[in-house]
Amino acid sequence: MSLWRIRTAVEDRPGRLAAVVGAMAARGGNVVGLSIHADASGVVDEFIVDVPGEHRTLLREVARHSVTDSVSAVPAQPREVGDDVTRALLLTSRLRSAPNRLPEVLGELLMADEARWTNLTRPVPEFPEEPETTLLVPVGPLRGVRLRRPDRPFTWTESARAGALVRSVLPPTGPAPTDGAIATRGGVGLAVGQARTADADAIQRLHARCSPETTRGRYFSSMRRLAPSMLGLFCDPEQGLTLLARPREGGEPVALAHLMYTLDPGVGEVAFLVEDSWQRQGVGTALTRTLTAVAADWGLAEVRAETVAGNRGMQRIMRRMGASVGAPHDGVVQARLPVAGAGPARRGGRLAELMTEPGAAGA
Repeated sequence: MSLWRIRTAVEDRPGRLAAVVGAMAARGGNVVGLSIHADASGVVDEFIVDVPGEHRTLLREVARHSVTDSVSAVPAQPREVGDDVTRALLLTSRLRSAPNRLPEVLGELLMADEARWTNLTRPVPEFPEEPETTLLVPVGPLRGVRLRRPDRPFTWTESARAGALVRSVLPPTGPAPTDGAIATRGGVGLAVGQARTADADAIQRLHARCSPETTRGRYFSSMRRLAPSMLGLFCDPEQGLTLLARPREGGEPVALAHLMYTLDPGVGEVAFLVEDSWQRQGVGTALTRTLTAVAADWGLAEVRAETVAGNRGMQRIMRRMGASVGAPHDGVVQARLPVAGAGPARRGGRLAELMTEPGAAGA
């Protein structure tokens, strides 16, 4: 028997993961570890499998059930079998007593072949491999850690894990704020706050003021009035976060934005509605930027947005944020945006002191 770490992209619908596991079992493989990742290619499942004899036949069988017919496999060690959460907590504890060992700990967390400090203020030569096999983890505004792993590209989920580990040794700042202010491109200030149950009537009036085209871009149909159940969902923190933007001097909300939980591990869904007279002024972009920072604070690896193919405004906003926008499918397009590193830079603390001393790593 031999241990292998096997990655494959599995179609995200009921029964497909079971089919992959069944294919492994049919070849005598015993799954002893499973981790689900979000990545540019979609849902990526990583298995640690105890394989009898040679493994190539098992890999060919797994490839038949993958989205891309592509499977990667590298040898694994018994020490890699265990609870990922426990291992991350132990690494965090070790890092708190020796924050200067951050590259070593990040390398162990992600099983990288190489991890080193790098200076973010000047360009450095890239590793010769493909960009996906290197990962840059910022540590404050000046320096970061560059990781290299040529045998397996880093996923968006791993980037989120690395960012969370760095934050564990930086000074606490509390959760990303959900109440604050944004400004339009013309400099008009808007107050932003979390929607409450008391805002239900104002949310209804916002929808009534929007044109059928605007509500169709948000809901895939012209919806001028929300059902009570949907209103309740928007104002329920157990379902996610809904923000309202209104003039600073008070008055009716002119836009709302949602960050909702999904059943895909590490994935959130974003959507927003901007009143017609406030469109093309940067309101949607500012709200999306706010929600992305909150998503990073929640530890999400990506956010997704779906809209009708004709909603060019939403697509422009997501592309401006760095999202990939897929081709229309049945009149719907999906945008996918990695969010690791979207949170604000944090300063101070022992690690920052080490990074700013004369001769500090990466200088």
